[in-house]
Amino acid sequence: MARTTEWKIEMTRRALLRLGLTGAAMAALPFPFHRSARADAGDPHLIVTLYADGGWDTTQVLDVHDPADTTDGIDVDVPGQPVSQIATAGPLTYISNPVTRPNVDVFFQHWASRTAIVNGINTRSTSHDQSRQLMATGYLDPTRADFAVMAAAANGPSLPLPHILLSGPSWGGPFAGLSGRVGGQLSEALAYDQLGEGGPLAVSAVGEAFIQQALARERDADPALASGAIAGKAAAFYDAQARGDQLARLGGALRNINQSNPTRLASAIAGAFRQGLTTSVTLSQVGGFDTHTDNTQQASRWNSLFGFLDAFLTQLAAEPGLAHSSLLDETTVIYFSEFARTPELNDNTPPGKDHHPWTSVMVIGKNVAPGVYGRTDDTQVGVKTSFRTGKPDDAGLVIDVTNLIAGLLTVAGANPKDYLPAGVIPFTAFVA
Repeated sequence: MARTTEWKIEMTRRALLRLGLTGAAMAALPFPFHRSARADAGDPHLIVTLYADGGWDTTQVLDVHDPADTTDGIDVDVPGQPVSQIATAGPLTYISNPVTRPNVDVFFQHWASRTAIVNGINTRSTSHDQSRQLMATGYLDPTRADFAVMAAAANGPSLPLPHILLSGPSWGGPFAGLSGRVGGQLSEALAYDQLGEGGPLAVSAVGEAFIQQALARERDADPALASGAIAGKAAAFYDAQARGDQLARLGGALRNINQSNPTRLASAIAGAFRQGLTTSVTLSQVGGFDTHTDNTQQASRWNSLFGFLDAFLTQLAAEPGLAHSSLLDETTVIYFSEFARTPELNDNTPPGKDHHPWTSVMVIGKNVAPGVYGRTDDTQVGVKTSFRTGKPDDAGLVIDVTNLIAGLLTVAGANPKDYLPAGVIPFTAFVA
């Protein structure tokens, strides 16, 4: 009789909202009960994926071809634009233009020792939509997850929201329940303690104490009752309540973040990592790279990208980690675009560049062996490469996007064999 009385507690308004909206938010996110509070604190593997929309001209920075060479059929610069030059910083060789892209030089001065550039990646497509999916998942199969989601499945499946999509493309595949976009309906659900203009709901400490007491007594019930339907529902409610509280903190940290402010963004993501709320974050940081006309626009896009990335990494490096003094020691940052631009300028006025299926990727931070890996030839097509050294090798293979995805899973601490079809060889030359 006492047990029945305990469940007739008059719940507070907040508690009812918590139960209803937390349940709604959780409905699409299947999870085992009694999830742990955070990822492996001993060796955290955290991922930040940044996407540059439109298809960047890699010859402006990452894919080095001599700007003064007029015989190779590759136009690094646009006529009338200040001439670029080949530059080095630590183990990296890149294309520099201090006049039009000064932030590129600043970035590599700061971060060359932690950065890998992978060139000559075959995306196998020049369609924006197809190449976005291929660069993220390796396949045009809608049931496949992207590498950021797969890394989250490997490193933080017990977290409240293992992968967060702030903006840009993402594919959840079989792990859709581990990924969510902070915005829209989820954002509203995360704000369950707000009611319109009335502000925060008044919370009765006594009422909350009664709820916690009832839950505790259900958990501590004798084995016969604990195995019944009532005890099972109590366990589900208790777990959802705790998970909902964590998601609410996550929503509060990220919901209104200005993604154009790299310092604030890095701090917010760092807080979400440290609180054990997530292990992988994806966002689209800069766009406008689809320059079929006027390829001089590429310079300002690259300058913006590297200015943002320099400030973002600076703040990430200053943030305390989960197990190390710096969060950057626990985080791998991946920057990609869906494809690159053609070797030569087209006949548009002013001239631009069209879509090209061979591209490059930057990987920075944890588990990264700094250097330049892979190469394109005089027609800007990827050459055969040793997957061990990353150097051109006639006995090697061309780097397919599936090889890259497998390599990104490896650098993130995941086993590609657990997520990709048999026979996919990881490109791991850039993995420390």
